[in-house]
Amino acid sequence: MIDLSPARAKQVAFIGITESDLDLLRDYRPIFEKVVEEIVTRFYEHLQRDPELLDLINRHSTIERLKQTQRQYWLSLAEGILTEPFIDQRIRIGKIHSHIGLSTDYYLGSYMVYLDLAIELLKPLAGERWTAVTHALSKMFNLDSQLVLEAYEKQEKNKLEVVAAEKDNLLKAVTEVTQELTGMIAELSENSRIIAAAAEATAASQETAHGLVEQLHQEIGEIDEMSSSIREISDRTHLLGLNAAIEAAHAGENGRGFEVVAGEVRKLAQSSKQTLLHIQGLVEGIKSKLDHIQQESEGMAISAKQQAMNSGELSMFVQMIEKVADDLTRLQKGEQAEA
Repeated sequence: MIDLSPARAKQVAFIGITESDLDLLRDYRPIFEKVVEEIVTRFYEHLQRDPELLDLINRHSTIERLKQTQRQYWLSLAEGILTEPFIDQRIRIGKIHSHIGLSTDYYLGSYMVYLDLAIELLKPLAGERWTAVTHALSKMFNLDSQLVLEAYEKQEKNKLEVVAAEKDNLLKAVTEVTQELTGMIAELSENSRIIAAAAEATAASQETAHGLVEQLHQEIGEIDEMSSSIREISDRTHLLGLNAAIEAAHAGENGRGFEVVAGEVRKLAQSSKQTLLHIQGLVEGIKSKLDHIQQESEGMAISAKQQAMNSGELSMFVQMIEKVADDLTRLQKGEQAEA
């Protein structure tokens, strides 16, 4: 009995499977039952000669379990019924074999092994109609092989759909990353520009301050030279007053007025000396502070230059990120063009 959808009925008719073929196979079901054990045993003996197939079997099932499945399949060929559930079952089994990694070469090749065994074992039992029986059986094997290829094609299509979905997800992720990088680049570029400008301004200010400190050092040096001159004048004035006092003492009464003047001169010299010492103390304090300012200024200038260098490195980093963003954008456009 053939009970199939129009599309499946057309497929079966093209192969040449008829109601007569199914009736013939059903009539010989008792013979199928007689040879089922030997068919299955010899079939798996043949499969186990291939190490790759044997490894695949051991990883996903057992020989005994698969033998039971093959018994059911062999006998289903002689039920004389071809329906949608039979088709669906064969496609389902084909998908399972595709999923575990069995290649179509092995799967389709197994039908030839089956057919050779069937011809050998059915010939002495089927009598004069054994040729018609094996011919009908070969048609069923042909249908089964088409269903297997269909199942494998569906599995491959599903895999491609999964890959396409993953590709779309990757494209979306690349798009999001590109957008985030674009925003980061704009912000980093602005920050880099501000930092660079501030660093350059700071460096310029420090250079100016350093120059002013150098000028102050020179002017203090001049004040120090003037202090030396004043000290020399004070010392000479004091010596002059001392000499005048000595001369006044020699002059006796006549030199008293001169002695008063000499005393005033010595007092003036002493006062000038004290004032000079105070000025020198202030100058030394200023020099010490200027030295400290100069050291700080030099340190700040070095720091400003380092900041400017870091700003340059930041600018290079921004350029590198821009290149990455451009590459991602090109990749995105390429993926969209392929789609």
